[in-house]
Amino acid sequence: MKIWAVGGGKGGTGKSLIANGLATGLAERGAQVILLDADFGAPNQHTYCGLRKPACCLAQFFENRKPLEELALETTVAGFRLIPGNLNSANTDSITWAQKQKLFRHLRLLQADHVLLDLGAGSQYDTLDSFLLADIQIGVISPDALSVENFYLFLKNLKYRQLGSLLSATGLKEQAREIWKCRADLGIRDTRSYIAHLRARFPELGERLDRERERLFLRLVLNQVREFTQLEMGRAVASSVRKYFQLEAEFAGHLRFDKDLWQQFGPDQPAVRTGSTFTLRQGLEGVLACILDERTAHGH
Repeated sequence: MKIWAVGGGKGGTGKSLIANGLATGLAERGAQVILLDADFGAPNQHTYCGLRKPACCLAQFFENRKPLEELALETTVAGFRLIPGNLNSANTDSITWAQKQKLFRHLRLLQADHVLLDLGAGSQYDTLDSFLLADIQIGVISPDALSVENFYLFLKNLKYRQLGSLLSATGLKEQAREIWKCRADLGIRDTRSYIAHLRARFPELGERLDRERERLFLRLVLNQVREFTQLEMGRAVASSVRKYFQLEAEFAGHLRFDKDLWQQFGPDQPAVRTGSTFTLRQGLEGVLACILDERTAHGH
């Protein structure tokens, strides 16, 4: 079983649409799929699935210790179940690291071939940790400067979070903090030279960083494309991620802008399956095929 995470920083880029479309596509290929709405502040996947008033939600896993398997609701797509987000919960704050570890342990026990996480906007620890813990990472951007800027900020925070978690795990957090305080005397000019210094000083940390970096293989999806000249932005961002963040990244495809999609949402109406245009479904199928091919080619 593989866990997929769909994130990217800025809200409004279409992460929920793409997560839902990929889950639908996997189910239509014959897989057993569960989509978890992991946007703790503003869950909306129940609307995408045409479930106006879901009978349960993720909050019951944390607050009532209800098994995740019992929270997975059937949708109108065979093989596709949904665990709705924290609907009607008084607690929409961040969950703790221990809760995240527990959630991922239970996710891997679900009766499914694929579990997809629709992550919230921004760079909160919940979002970053879920993205790092997943087996397959998908980043979503739209073809505008603000979206790309937010995506780079998301990746920057992702790298910081990864480094901080490894420093804590290796017991080097205090030593690393002291090195940062003395960075001028040590000739450390920026984050890259700081990490290089830590690698040289603590070889075991460098080995852990290399292993974690190898786990990250970013599939970049460009949404809301209005003209084909914008496709170059997707390729350029993937290239920049490889160059400046030292992360494996590939441009997995694009989705055309659909001005009428908003009209397709309603009760008992799964928008991606029955309301989307041919070009949108064609785009989703192309993205899914690319991700599955890349996963096979890279041994994921």
